[in-house]
Amino acid sequence: MIRLPTPRAVKDKFYALQGLYTDQDESSWVTLWKLFKASLYHTALHAAYSDFGRYAVWAKGKDLTLATYSVSLIEDLHVTAQAAKRWPGILPDIAYANYISGLRATDPAAVGRGSLRDAASLLLAVWGIGRRGNDSSEEGRKREAFASKLRSTVNAAVNMKADERKDLLLSATHEVYFQVAGGGRLPEIPFLPHTEAHGETSLFDSKLVERPDDAALLDSAYQTLGLTRGAGEQQLMKQEATDAYLDMQTNNDRLSMMKSTYESLAGTTRLESVEIPQGDYGMFLRVKTALSGPISNVKNQLRQVRNVLDETGGHEGGQLDLPEAMQVVASKARRSDVFVRLENVHKDEAWAIMIDASKSISSFSHEVKGIATCLGEVANELVSKPDQWAMYSFNNTFEIVKDFEEDYAITTKARLGALTQRNMTLLPDAMRVVQGALASKSADIRILVLVSDGFPTGYVGIEKKLVETIKEISKSGTLLIGVGINSREIEEYFTVHCVLDSPYQMMKTFVKAYLELSSMF
Repeated sequence: MIRLPTPRAVKDKFYALQGLYTDQDESSWVTLWKLFKASLYHTALHAAYSDFGRYAVWAKGKDLTLATYSVSLIEDLHVTAQAAKRWPGILPDIAYANYISGLRATDPAAVGRGSLRDAASLLLAVWGIGRRGNDSSEEGRKREAFASKLRSTVNAAVNMKADERKDLLLSATHEVYFQVAGGGRLPEIPFLPHTEAHGETSLFDSKLVERPDDAALLDSAYQTLGLTRGAGEQQLMKQEATDAYLDMQTNNDRLSMMKSTYESLAGTTRLESVEIPQGDYGMFLRVKTALSGPISNVKNQLRQVRNVLDETGGHEGGQLDLPEAMQVVASKARRSDVFVRLENVHKDEAWAIMIDASKSISSFSHEVKGIATCLGEVANELVSKPDQWAMYSFNNTFEIVKDFEEDYAITTKARLGALTQRNMTLLPDAMRVVQGALASKSADIRILVLVSDGFPTGYVGIEKKLVETIKEISKSGTLLIGVGINSREIEEYFTVHCVLDSPYQMMKTFVKAYLELSSMF
């Protein structure tokens, strides 16, 4: 499971990524975009070329923290050497990220003596981003020579057969371990901010600090990876970052407008805010994969429910419509469309799905996420257009999982995977917001599906408010289905309902409830 932090805006003043805060301007964005790509490339290289199992036997009996540092240092060198051989086009972003790490780095001498100073100094030296002005001592020269030796050893290993490469990488890791072990216990594992994290680190500042050797540091970061900086390449990288910046701004503007619409609907309720949740696409994929069977079964069953047989006239073949045929003969008209057929017909539907994300249902959070995933997959296939269904979650706040105007794509699926239960259950308030959005859709049938334990909480008289809200929504013509999660309380409020405690009951219970609802169409 890999998590990559993405650039984000903070308080409309700063951008933040990998613990670094910058001003909100185009130049800063270009820097963060390069850092993000460097993380992406670095992680992908590990996925493609690293085999951490090769170090398992070697690490037995050794200090775990120091062994992790040693393996990480050598494997980072290894995958970067693989990139130099096979994917040289990604190296400029990695070199630039190394340079930014050098700008942020605390002077290793400031952390005192011992293993942490030695490990941090070696880390910076290996990537050519150490403090050259303060490192002209005999110890510094030895460190630079050792760093150069490690780079040469790993570069040679890349061109060897698998067994020989393994032996050489293990030998280099062993040398790093004992080079640093003399300084005593390692209190933390130094790592560059754009590489994989190994816990908290105090070695890098949260802002960029100007240094007199900036230009030399940048050249060194490139030269260490065998690169030279070219003006054309820099311009291309800047243009790519600018394009990404404009895309992000366009998307942020779209989300702000979408959020504003719901804030207007929520203005008369007690909901504290409207939010667009961060996503967890990996969780969505795991849940969907585990429930592929139930999802498929529910889809198949609901297809059959929706495709009802009805007679339609005006055809040139089928069963003769005798009264129509007699009229044609009497009028001597030259027509042959006097037949009727049984055809599959269903009315246009708009769905709004509400997911309870309150603390009262937290003990069934995994089941709720599975049921929500099933409903999302079913709605996406059965509702004729993406703009005819939406999904929301709620507690004290109102969360937009999928707006009507959004496609059911990675972003919305990731929000679904990030469903989290907390706070109170402002159920009637959330229903009013959803009804406001659903009422704006042009459709023959409007359906509101609620997934909840049926226990509204948050203020005095909320149960009465829920009853009133349900009556108002029903009078407007919207059809309601209540899906009770391990609770029959939902039966007190919804005429059409089902109760289940796992997604595997969806086919039996939810399909039955939908069939009951369809009789009202």
